[in-house]
Amino acid sequence: MTPRSDGPTHHSNVLSVDLASRRYRDFGFAFLAHDRANPEFPHPGDLGLQDPPDAGDLAAALSAFARDHSVGALLLDGPQAWRHPQSPIEHMRLCERVLNTPGKTGTPGHVKPRTYLNFIQFSIEVFARLRQSLGWPLLTHDWASEGRAGWLVESFPSSAWSALGLKRLPSSARSAKKADPWRRDLSAATGWELPAGLSHDELQAAIVLPAGQAVVRGDADHLVLVGVDPIEEADQVYEGLIAVPRLSPPRN
Repeated sequence: MTPRSDGPTHHSNVLSVDLASRRYRDFGFAFLAHDRANPEFPHPGDLGLQDPPDAGDLAAALSAFARDHSVGALLLDGPQAWRHPQSPIEHMRLCERVLNTPGKTGTPGHVKPRTYLNFIQFSIEVFARLRQSLGWPLLTHDWASEGRAGWLVESFPSSAWSALGLKRLPSSARSAKKADPWRRDLSAATGWELPAGLSHDELQAAIVLPAGQAVVRGDADHLVLVGVDPIEEADQVYEGLIAVPRLSPPRN
């Protein structure tokens, strides 16, 4: 995969990452260029990543890839921030309550179930590095009017499957063979030609690409933003939005 220098001046491509925290082989990467009919699936080595995962190294690699490939929407499947201490919703952020995510992000250092702590801390740190050190703005409700070159977006693949009218990809479908029926369903729903052998994590990364496409096109009709805008206080971020693709515009 080579960098593009002949594309439009604005950033119109999408990179989606299904995060993990222990090893890069558990990650999924999906890249969709505006001038390509089908997604591509980079491997960690293509981004120069080596185990063990490090939040700073990952953020730098993602930002470099995004710069070289005109990425206007960088989607990460993991929480961007902690629950605000004054939120009336207990134990989790509003977006997680609405979408019933399996991991609940509480106030700093508190999660449910406790087994999610390492992953959630890693995800929040990656978002923080991208935002603070590398200049990526977090998506807000008024993104379409901002005219920025790129947005940092939180995704939740399970909700994306449902939003596109497909059965959710279960965690039990870890092998490529077991995940293949969902690959075929996603191909039929999007028109993409998806190669056989895609992993569970690559499919999870791919399913949210339509949300990224809506962001780079400024197409609010095909995007649902769940939660509240990220709240920045004393160099800490709380709450935030999860972007979910919408199959068709709402009816008047």
